[in-house]
Amino acid sequence: MQKASLFKSSFNRGNLYYEVRPKVNVAKEIIKYVKQNEGKSGIIYCLSRKKVEELAEVLRVNGVKAHPYHAGLDAKERAKTQDQFLMEEIDVIVATIAFGMGIDKPDVRYVIHHDIPKSLESYYQETGRAGRDGGEGNCVTFYSYDDVVKFEKFMKSKPVAEQEIGKQLLNETVSFAENSTCRRKFLLHYFGESYDEKNCNGMCDNCRNPKQRFDGQDEIVLALEAVLEVKERHKTKDVVNALLGLLTATGKTYKHNELEIFGKGGNDDKDERYWNAVIRQALVNGLLSKDIENYGLLKTTEAGKNTLTSHTKLCLLRIMIS
Repeated sequence: MQKASLFKSSFNRGNLYYEVRPKVNVAKEIIKYVKQNEGKSGIIYCLSRKKVEELAEVLRVNGVKAHPYHAGLDAKERAKTQDQFLMEEIDVIVATIAFGMGIDKPDVRYVIHHDIPKSLESYYQETGRAGRDGGEGNCVTFYSYDDVVKFEKFMKSKPVAEQEIGKQLLNETVSFAENSTCRRKFLLHYFGESYDEKNCNGMCDNCRNPKQRFDGQDEIVLALEAVLEVKERHKTKDVVNALLGLLTATGKTYKHNELEIFGKGGNDDKDERYWNAVIRQALVNGLLSKDIENYGLLKTTEAGKNTLTSHTKLCLLRIMIS
């Protein structure tokens, strides 16, 4: 195309409120939330058809005008449910990802994820169906690490290359869920966009209710040193194993046990998930980068290298593990 015009806009949806809740008594929590937003249109996403049917029935029993929607239902029934939702004859659609691509309902006021999505692309697309009119749009996700384990088991039947891609995408979603910094900043960072969290204005749970900060200079410096000592040739998992002093097959091949940092992070009750969270915060704050094109290898940025030579105090946020 000659002399084509390029239109470019931000991924930011300023009217959407992002929140992640621990997945405890989830059906009860969802009923309570829907009741508090009675008369408003909402979409609840579940991963399985069985869970869609179960949750829709539970909501109906509790007086909510809710219908299920998934690819296993008759086409006429799906079309009818969709029309009823658009005409506001029902308030809530409980659905799999089969629902939403062609929906043009601007006043969906909340999108709930009963289970975490498989990728941040899916999360962004599905939450983006809320508040398209620029009005209220609440995005609530229920998170449990047990769901991640289920995903990983499911992926074992896939080809190795597909498993690797699936795990990388899933790890990013887990990072978002366990993250204690501004969720909007994290999400936009994932899509390659810089964002000042001061502009969030309390439109995510972490900014509205900030987590306690602590001096994390030692942890950050140790993580950066570990990435450099493994010569920036490894993924987060291998770097964390080296920090904890866990000698895996990869560690043996590259002689990680002979490195100065080997086992240095394995004290003071700091476990795998703790160091994963430290590395996530280093990534979000631009001290580390992840080479997605090359198996997600960790690289130290110029800002990260400057951190190692300066004495700037670095603050981390208390790690949120549901």
